[in-house]
Amino acid sequence: MSNNRNTKLVFIGAGSFRFSIPCFMNILEAEILHPMELWLVDINPYSLKLTDYIMKSMAYLHKKRIEVKSTTERKEALPNADYVLISLSVGMQETEWYDIHIPLKFGMPQNTGDTVGPGGILRGVRTVPVIYEMLKDINELCPNAIVLNYTNPQGTTMLGAKQAAQNVQSIGLCHEFFSMGTKKFARFLHFCGVELAKGKEIKLLYGGLNHFAWVTKFEYDGKDIYPQMREKAKEAYETGKFGRPYNYYILDKYGYLNYVEDRHITEFLPRYYNYFNHNDKPFGITPLRNVMSINRQRRFVYSAFRLLNWRTSAWIIKFGLRPMAGGEKALMMVKDLVRNIPRHHVCNVINNGTIPSLPDNCIIEVPAYFKNGNLIPAKIGALPGLINDWVKVHAECQQLVVDASLSGDPEDLLKALLADPMCQFIEDDEKIEDMMWNLLYYQADWLPNFSESILSHRDLLKRKYIVKKKELITHKIAQKEKYSPKESIRAKSWPNVP
Repeated sequence: MSNNRNTKLVFIGAGSFRFSIPCFMNILEAEILHPMELWLVDINPYSLKLTDYIMKSMAYLHKKRIEVKSTTERKEALPNADYVLISLSVGMQETEWYDIHIPLKFGMPQNTGDTVGPGGILRGVRTVPVIYEMLKDINELCPNAIVLNYTNPQGTTMLGAKQAAQNVQSIGLCHEFFSMGTKKFARFLHFCGVELAKGKEIKLLYGGLNHFAWVTKFEYDGKDIYPQMREKAKEAYETGKFGRPYNYYILDKYGYLNYVEDRHITEFLPRYYNYFNHNDKPFGITPLRNVMSINRQRRFVYSAFRLLNWRTSAWIIKFGLRPMAGGEKALMMVKDLVRNIPRHHVCNVINNGTIPSLPDNCIIEVPAYFKNGNLIPAKIGALPGLINDWVKVHAECQQLVVDASLSGDPEDLLKALLADPMCQFIEDDEKIEDMMWNLLYYQADWLPNFSESILSHRDLLKRKYIVKKKELITHKIAQKEKYSPKESIRAKSWPNVP
């Protein structure tokens, strides 16, 4: 960052109903970066207009030295940027509807569907080409910029970003870290006989993949406290007093804690959450991502954005949207970089030996810190045996998804789907292939790389397994499975297997 000009930050996806306002509040608070030239970028002119007004009002009412500009063309905003913040969703809830409900028709329920499984793979296939082209522009127009990405799926989008611009520092961020400071977890530690005291911190070492990362070391006051936690894990799972029962179930059974929300973990391990048990809400996990609810949330937030665009709402902005350091971590990381503070952050970066038991060419989630402007991942060593085996399967699938995304070849996409444990669980390659053709057909508008190979409606009807439009039109109808997995598979489904 040059000292002879304002800090330049570009926020791509600034119309986001989830990330825009929290990030705006963080930007206000980050005075070490002021004066700032802030560019807001979004392909939707209407949402961009709303957030542009809100951010300008926030800067003016809180007397911050921030000049706000906006554009629908990222190439106008990117030249000489110091930092690029990215948050986007290709197709938003319209594509998520198909991500969730078409696989469900084939017996694959997804309670999230944004990282792995057929929904996560299709989300990656839509998103990677966009991120790839974006990073090529960044490499050309602002190659020294730090890229901070909130876009899911982190693994495949960040791998695509790294392959588009190898020398650009691109970092994936996620707020799913299982905070060791929560009251429920503190109660669990107390239950384990660990008494927390001021001035003493729990030391952690962790790593894996986004939404599937594991704590490998728990130390407090110089002592390994994992043995105490393992001893009490079964009771924590059975009583449910300390939150996230599935996390404690896994801790009891396999000896390690996954710090991500349990609804994410189950999608990586389909034996525990699948067609045969999802309606029973195993471990208390919500059975299916409610896309309609998310869409209602988005509409509600945009209604609030419209309200904040009224001049009479200035008082709401002044007293309700104040400078804030917490929440998202992107601006905290930038401040640490500027001050050269070696604070650890949860980062998604290329492996390159950081976890030697995983492929070098995959995106991992590990603690990392800035030193002299460069991000340094913590060396955490190999993941423990069976945990590593689970993680490695998904790590190896990342490149298959990126290849399919960029080639637009259905054969490449089918390879990625067949390698995914959720698809493998139902043991029917023919169904997986037909599910793929259905997903491609319904998402054609967002998959330009596949335009030459997507089946026509007439050709789709010739497939053995098809999903008709009328079978997707309402929430109730869309949630009805159509092609049930073989009953014999129940035998490898929890609770029939430990």
